Amino acid sequence: MSLFLALFALSGIFLETVRGTLEMMQFENFIAQFNKTYASKEEFHRRFAIFQKNLEEAKRLQREERGTAQYGITKFSDLTDEEFLRCRPDHRAYFESQTLLRQVTEENAPVKTCDWRKKGVISVPKNQGPSCLSCYAFAAVGNIEAQWGIWGSPKNLSVQQLVDCSKCGCQGGYTWNAFMTVIKIGGLTNEKNYKYTGKKSTCKTNLKPEATIQDFVILQRNETVICSHVSYKGTVTVAINQTLLKQYQKGVIDPHPEKCDNNVDHAVLIVGFSREKKYWILKNSWGNDWGENGFFRLRLGSNACGIAEYPASAIVNTGTFKRHICPP
Repeated sequence: MSLFLALFALSGIFLETVRGTLEMMQFENFIAQFNKTYASKEEFHRRFAIFQKNLEEAKRLQREERGTAQYGITKFSDLTDEEFLRCRPDHRAYFESQTLLRQVTEENAPVKTCDWRKKGVISVPKNQGPSCLSCYAFAAVGNIEAQWGIWGSPKNLSVQQLVDCSKCGCQGGYTWNAFMTVIKIGGLTNEKNYKYTGKKSTCKTNLKPEATIQDFVILQRNETVICSHVSYKGTVTVAINQTLLKQYQKGVIDPHPEKCDNNVDHAVLIVGFSREKKYWILKNSWGNDWGENGFFRLRLGSNACGIAEYPASAIVNTGTFKRHICPP
């Protein structure tokens, strides 16, 4: 019996050694793929331990997945959950106080499929970086760019100007904070005139605005209403729970409600959907080397990860919407 136990223990040590070797190879590939560098051997080993934990979490998510998404190694696989926290929206009171005043009821039935990227009005996903909680600004700017594009004048606007001129800065916020800032400063300049730095600095308003907005709307907490708005009027900013995005690689995230509730902490942009296959298409602000070239898909119809909690969109015309039809 003691010999059996000894052999069993040795086999366990062997398997653990093999597993550790394979994970180290994966970690080294991860470092090369995402151009990671660490300041010391101690930091290298600390990050490897974090990487191993994230790898186990990705495997768990994949086991529990409903068969539509893929989880695994991403560029965030060496970060703790605390470090990964990309955005902390705040100031919900404005939404709560304005909902009944600014509610929009959609009468048109939404189209079956929609993808505003096919019209060439969605800019390439940009990267907010690790140290600035500016997802709200990226989502709002992406929305304004797309709305101008739908009206025939695509834009590439400055997120940094919005970060500098907003009270939220790099501390996180909701997109209506951003829209109110754009109105207050008289519009946003071009990205090339005011480049993103990932930290809050002095607000510059002496640059010629490239685009303005007249107002913004807050939609009902209803996914059919949101679908209708996206179908005929353009993109919509939303806040979601980002729990499952750290390990996400591709596919449609279809979470169990208890795995991703409506405690939202990240702002993104709806750019399309499929009612037939039941998913939203969303633009993120983590660069095009994350997810599906910077985009991801999320289950439609069940308020997955709180997507219907805080939908909003800028108005870039004189206040009267014109009907546009989203490309299928």
